[in-house]
Amino acid sequence: MKYFFCNKLFSSLVFFKTRQFIIKIFVYLRRESTYKYFFDPLKKDITKNILTKKQKQETDLFYKKHYGKRVSYIWHNLFTKYTGIFDVKYIPFDIFLKFIDMMNTTHNYFGILEDKNFMYLCASFTGIKIPERFFYSINNNFFDSNNNIISKESFYKKMANIGEVFIKPTKLNTSGNAKNCKIIKMANNVDAYSGLNIETLLKKYHYTNFVVQEKIVCHKSISDIYSKSANTFAVSSLIWKDKINTPMHVLKIGRGNKTVDWEGLTSNSLVIGIKEDGSLYDFAFSPAEKKKYYAHPDTGFVFKNYKIDLFPKVRESVIKLHSVIPWIKFCNWDITIDCEGNPVIVEMENPAGWSLIYQAALGKPYFGENTAEILSFIKEHLT
Repeated sequence: MKYFFCNKLFSSLVFFKTRQFIIKIFVYLRRESTYKYFFDPLKKDITKNILTKKQKQETDLFYKKHYGKRVSYIWHNLFTKYTGIFDVKYIPFDIFLKFIDMMNTTHNYFGILEDKNFMYLCASFTGIKIPERFFYSINNNFFDSNNNIISKESFYKKMANIGEVFIKPTKLNTSGNAKNCKIIKMANNVDAYSGLNIETLLKKYHYTNFVVQEKIVCHKSISDIYSKSANTFAVSSLIWKDKINTPMHVLKIGRGNKTVDWEGLTSNSLVIGIKEDGSLYDFAFSPAEKKKYYAHPDTGFVFKNYKIDLFPKVRESVIKLHSVIPWIKFCNWDITIDCEGNPVIVEMENPAGWSLIYQAALGKPYFGENTAEILSFIKEHLT
């Protein structure tokens, strides 16, 4: 009996250690994959050094003091190059990814929570508004608005004359950067915008996990800037020192007759910083053009001295939403304000890419004055 017990205990320990080792490998590979995904489009912008000798010395001193060692200059160089603004507190992307993994140690939760359909549960727990959902699919299983499972044929039939709706993939690997997010207008099983029927649309855009929901109409304070897309706020939330903080908030703005507000680092979409009181920064930034805009290029709307008064309600909603998913300590939210002035949650996502966008587009360190203590935390947990 004693031998049997010891053998079982040994087997359990081996299994646990093996499992932990596999998780570490998975986390490392995922981190490297994420780094490559965002780094590759920026390679050509990192070739030329523009940092002065003094700026390099300041960076070395700051990181040696708070992180324990020097860091590569490539990210400070990149962020400074885009906006012309140098800040010693910029966070290199590789260090930022390590911090995400430290904060989100329960890695198996992230895949579920990032599913756009999961947001409907978050909304129901908090009472925060979410676009009305007509149909959704999870692994090619179709459901109606009452969560009743229906056949694919029934879905096709009900979609044939649904009118104008928004359809988007709900899994990270199929929906990143608004890819394949579409406004469609169905009548007699033909989409007025593409000329395709619903079955062909699903096949063309590889929809297996998706949601069909109402088209969002933004509040006038947002649509006045650009009205052809549902412009959304990207707000990060971080559980830090017994408090839910929002270290980053920006507004994503469409342009060029686009009906989506953001299509990633290689798009002509605009991103502009917004302060806690709702005041916009003086300029927006186009990642694709590497260019500042002090007014919207299509509408001529001037950003300086403009304030979205309802934005504090957005921050309050983000904090409330994060409180119901404490398994994830650091994440990003897409949220907007509807025509009646209500915050509307769109989705939750991994905050990785926004560290690049925020620092490169706005010339602001992601964690601001908290950078030193964040770096000290990372240093402590890496040793």
